Amino acid sequence: MPADHKTVVPRKMAMGDIQQLLGSDLKAVEEAIRHHYRSDVAMIPLVSDYLTNGGGKRLRPMLVLLSSYLCGAESGDQAVIHSTVVEYIHAATLLHDDVVDDSGTRRGLPSANAKFGNSVSVLVGDYLFAKSFSLMASSSSKEIIRAVSDATRALAEGEVLQLVHIGNVEIAEAQYLDVVYRKTGALITACCEIGGWLGRAAPEQRRALASFGKNIGIAFQLVDDLLDFTSDQRTLGKPVGHDLAEGHVTLPMIHAWHGATAAEKAFLRETIKNEELTRQRMPRILEIINKYDGIGYAVRVAEQYMENALAELELFPGGPHQEALAGLADYIITRTH
Repeated sequence: MPADHKTVVPRKMAMGDIQQLLGSDLKAVEEAIRHHYRSDVAMIPLVSDYLTNGGGKRLRPMLVLLSSYLCGAESGDQAVIHSTVVEYIHAATLLHDDVVDDSGTRRGLPSANAKFGNSVSVLVGDYLFAKSFSLMASSSSKEIIRAVSDATRALAEGEVLQLVHIGNVEIAEAQYLDVVYRKTGALITACCEIGGWLGRAAPEQRRALASFGKNIGIAFQLVDDLLDFTSDQRTLGKPVGHDLAEGHVTLPMIHAWHGATAAEKAFLRETIKNEELTRQRMPRILEIINKYDGIGYAVRVAEQYMENALAELELFPGGPHQEALAGLADYIITRTH
């Protein structure tokens, strides 16, 4: 995007107004989420209920709904069903991630694996993946099935790549951004693509929506990684530096690494290999990151992705759904948890 390019978005709708705009649709999504994970195996709805009631803005269903309405789709079962599909996939990944990371909390509450055990969490996650594809088998076009399948594969690849790079303080920025896209951006991209297919959008509009989704998806994860350094335990539901202590090297550290002295690099290399040592030395780690403006750099990169996303909305006529998508992009950048 040229440096002097100015995006033309009428305004960015506030999150409360977006939720009001989608009020009846989001209510229908909540009902569908609960209806479709019913099972005569009692543990499945028990765990699913626990995870569903743990909070969350339903960002991915919002993107499906808004993208489809932006492209002219009418309110109805298709948008609701596909919103349920993406939320099930997202929920399944949360269940699996907490097991892989041995997490004890999520959003300030005991995680599902801490409450029900690792085996139950993995198996209920598997059920939600299976249920999402079962719903698509009866409701989706081949284009939507392909988009969601590709996103799910990328998501799994991203999680494996993240494991490969645990404790790797020398990971390149491009490698990190590739992981970010796969583990978070791919599914958010698919949410917007689904909307384009449901609204029978023109190819150029579908491309713009996919690019919008990719950019806000990457921005979302960049901000999520930033909050590990900039938030607090009460707001975030976990200690500051928790992700870094588990060996997840993110953009603030990557940027600081390139400017660090040989002594600082030796300190970081030794520290990040040991979780307990990382927790003990967190003040010094943050000092090094701040010395080289690691947090400021990551903020600027996230903001650029948001600007790239907003530019894609220029292709669409103005109106509440365009403004709501712009508002979601703004929320992603400014959120605190």
